[in-house]
Amino acid sequence: MKTTLTLIICTFSMMLHAQNVEKLDTIYANDTKTVSLFFPKPIRQGIVGKSHFVFSYNKEIAQYFGLLQATPGVESNLLTITTNGQVYSYILKYADTLKKLNYFISEQESIGNEKQSSEVLNSKKKVFAETDAMVINKLAMYETTSAELMMGSKKRHKRSKRRNQIKLSVKNITYKNNALYFSMEIENKSVIDYDVNFLRFFISNRNDFKKKSSQTILKEPIFTYLFPNKIKGKTKSEFIIVFSKFTIDHHKKMIIELNELYGERNLKLKITSRLVNNSN
Repeated sequence: MKTTLTLIICTFSMMLHAQNVEKLDTIYANDTKTVSLFFPKPIRQGIVGKSHFVFSYNKEIAQYFGLLQATPGVESNLLTITTNGQVYSYILKYADTLKKLNYFISEQESIGNEKQSSEVLNSKKKVFAETDAMVINKLAMYETTSAELMMGSKKRHKRSKRRNQIKLSVKNITYKNNALYFSMEIENKSVIDYDVNFLRFFISNRNDFKKKSSQTILKEPIFTYLFPNKIKGKTKSEFIIVFSKFTIDHHKKMIIELNELYGERNLKLKITSRLVNNSN
C-alpha cells in the first residue's frame, strides 16, 4: 500500500500545475460520527492512504460531498479530484472527540489542477454530455420504479424498531434494474412532530464480544423517493431508498440509523444479510 501511495503521489506531482503549500490541513474523523466534506465541484475520485480511513462518495452520479469515517490507527492522507480537474490533499487523523463535523472546502484550497490537452478536454466534453443523458435516464427509471412499488400491494414489515413512540420499518426490499429498492416507513405515534436529521445505512461486521475488531462502512444511496424531512405527530410517512446492487457476507449485517434533528428520539434498526441477499 505504501509503494502504491508513493507512486500515486509522484505521478500527481508531475501532472499538477503546482501551487506552494507549506502545510496541509488536517481533518479528524472517528468511528462514532460521520464527517462531511463539501467540495466546490462534484467529486470524480477520492483516495485514502490507509484502510482504516474510509472516504465514501457517489461513484455513479458525481456529487459535491463525501463522507469520512475512521477507526483507530496511524495518520494517513486523502487525495481528492473534482470533475474540473482540481486536486485537494489533506492529512487524516483519528480522534476520539471531534470538534468539527462539516468541512466546506473552497477552490482556493486546491493544490493544483491536472494537465489536460485540448484533445482530452474535447473528448471529455463529449463523454460528459453522453453521461448526463445516461444519468437523467437512470434517475427517471429509479423514480418510475419507486412510484410503482409505492402503488403496489402492501407487504408486511420485514423488520422494525420502535422507541419513544417512533417506529422505523423496512417493509420490503426489491431487486430491479440492477438496484435494490428499500421500501420504508417512519411512524410517529407521539403528538410532537419528528424532524429528521439524517437516515444513514451502514454495513457492519461488529462482533459484540470483540469490540476492538468492529468496523462499520457507510452505504450511500443513489436515489431517494418521497423521503420526509418531518413526520407530524400521529402520522406516518412511506418512502423508498435506492442503492446500487450489493450483497452482504453472512457474518455482516446492515444497520439503519435514524437521527432526530431537534431531539434525542434516535433509532438503530439491524437488518440481517439474509434479508438483503434474498430480496424480491
